[in-house]
Amino acid sequence: MRIIEILREIDKALLIGIGGGGDIVSTLIVGRFFELFDVECIYGGVVWERVSRDPKPGPRAIEEIENCQIINECLAWINKDSRINELKPIVAQVAEYLGREVVGVDITKGELGVRKSLEDFVKSESVDMVVGVDAGGDSLARGKEKNLCSPLADSIMLSALSKLPSILAVVGFGSDGELTRNELERYLSEIAKEGGILGVSILMKSEANELFEFVKYVATEASKIPIMAGMGYIGKYTIWSYYSIDVSILNALTFYIDIGVLLKFTPLPKAVENSKSIFKANERLHELGIKTELDLEIEWSKRNIG
Repeated sequence: MRIIEILREIDKALLIGIGGGGDIVSTLIVGRFFELFDVECIYGGVVWERVSRDPKPGPRAIEEIENCQIINECLAWINKDSRINELKPIVAQVAEYLGREVVGVDITKGELGVRKSLEDFVKSESVDMVVGVDAGGDSLARGKEKNLCSPLADSIMLSALSKLPSILAVVGFGSDGELTRNELERYLSEIAKEGGILGVSILMKSEANELFEFVKYVATEASKIPIMAGMGYIGKYTIWSYYSIDVSILNALTFYIDIGVLLKFTPLPKAVENSKSIFKANERLHELGIKTELDLEIEWSKRNIG
């Protein structure tokens, strides 16, 4: 079924940034498209700030967030005043921008906890579809890519979402620098061959201009690139001071993907299935020979604090 046909049949969607904390900004891009079809959108994202902002390695549990309303084991309503110690997480910045609460997702309890919490939320809030929103496209990774550095959050979330009425939205076409354009083109083509591409949308300049006024104050790069691309930026751009990527109008595209088809090509989500903690999920990826963002943050913390 095409994305347009899907959107005509649903009333409410939960849009979740599935990678680092900045991915929730990309849910705003997807939401603009969904709202053209009068779909009510609930926005949310994994609560995981970069270690340069939050010195504790790894994602945060909802019990560590001040001024939030806990929904269940892994979900909480986040508002503009929610804090992690003195830090205002990106989920709280998005709540302030929207003028309403968003959903913070805690992946410290592993795939099993996230899955059960989302199942309960979908039922209680009458959500028709959950959309995992990935900024950049590293959610398509197979595990052997040279620049892959943050597969853990995506794997946990994709595994959980695969048990729900859900799809994946890939925003930014390589804007995180983890998969090359050639890798993305090949992976998307392989998914298309299996009928897994549901459709594509593009961020228009007027919408990009408005979102840029917000995102320029947010500590995200992967979610900023598609907004810049929608405004017409073209050329090289350096993210996080070390990745140089090509940016063009292609980065303003969002690909909507059947998660079931995607899982035929990547072993990562299956590996973390039924994990009961972030550390157990991390060990499962180690068994595949994969280093994760949690490993990198622990190493960074030891160098700078130890």
